[in-house]
Amino acid sequence: MGVGGKMAQAFSKKFYDSKLWKDARRYALHRDGYSCQLCGARATEIHHIIPLAESNINDWNISLNPDNLQSLCYDCHGKVTKGITDVSNEYVFDDTGQVIKRT
Repeated sequence: MGVGGKMAQAFSKKFYDSKLWKDARRYALHRDGYSCQLCGARATEIHHIIPLAESNINDWNISLNPDNLQSLCYDCHGKVTKGITDVSNEYVFDDTGQVIKRT
């Protein structure tokens, strides 16, 4: 099993099994108080804001950079990775693709 109970893509499986990733994941969850940064629910997932790709997985500024990691609950992570443009009535995507509270 990979991230969030889903199978990791073939190019990323070794990365997600690494101690470096597990340490970065643990750090991000702790930093965010184990709270989803979108809805406040219990965070169980770590989202790469700049998505991992085969071409950037070895760029630690993307794959392991805490500034590129966001703690999310399972539901919000699914919504963000599927590109749903209106996560809920309280949240929307800004011009850079980040989910923000609706003002």
